Formats: sequence, structure tokens, C-alpha cells
Amino acid sequence: MVMFAQGVVPLLPTLAKLGQTAGKEKEETIEEIHEQLKILEDELKGKQFFGGQRIGYLDIVAMILVWLHLAGSITGQKILSTENFPLIYEWIERVMKMEVVNECLIPEEKRQDWIQLAQRAPKSASN
Repeated sequence: MVMFAQGVVPLLPTLAKLGQTAGKEKEETIEEIHEQLKILEDELKGKQFFGGQRIGYLDIVAMILVWLHLAGSITGQKILSTENFPLIYEWIERVMKMEVVNECLIPEEKRQDWIQLAQRAPKSASN
């Protein structure tokens, strides 16, 4: 659980920083995100879900990974890859097959607008 927190807690501000960087700084931010994702990848070893064999609270907290995946498929900026994070990808596929999760996601036709709005938010907040 401690390792999980070390992966998830810093992930949100690092992802927010990603939208405000360019060039070498952006590459460094992506590397920082990869380090945080490696912690989460290790947490999934031998388990179907972050808490064990059934979905639980930790998986709800980790839903940011689903949004990271969806954002990457919309923007083309693939932070997550099946090669680097196969267990996270398997977890995302498992979670996205759950009806309750799909009921809570923004409808597919509105996701691109939402992702673009989310990308602009950190920039406008800093102005």
C-alpha cells in the first residue's frame, strides 16, 4: 500500500506539469511519470487488481491510469505503452470491461473535448 501511494500521489501533479512543459523539460517530466508508473506496475505483480484478486478502493484511486490511457489514444501522446507497462495495460483492459466503470466514464463522443479542456486548464490557471 505504501508503494502504491508513492506511485499514485505524485502522479497527478506530475501529469499536470506535463501540459506546461516543452522540449527537454517535457522529456524529463515524461521520465518522472515513467518512474511513478514503474512503482504501480510492480504493485500489480501477481495480482488482478491493486488490492488483490478483486476490485477495490485502490483501483478506484488508480482510475487516473484509465484517463491517462484514454488521453494518449486521443492526443497521440502515449505515455503508457504495453511494452513498458504490460501489467498496467492488462489492468486497464480488465477495468474497462466492467459495466460499472463504463457507466461512470464520459461518453466516448465527448472524451476528446474533455481531454482538450483538461490539457488547457493548467495553462489558464497559471496565467
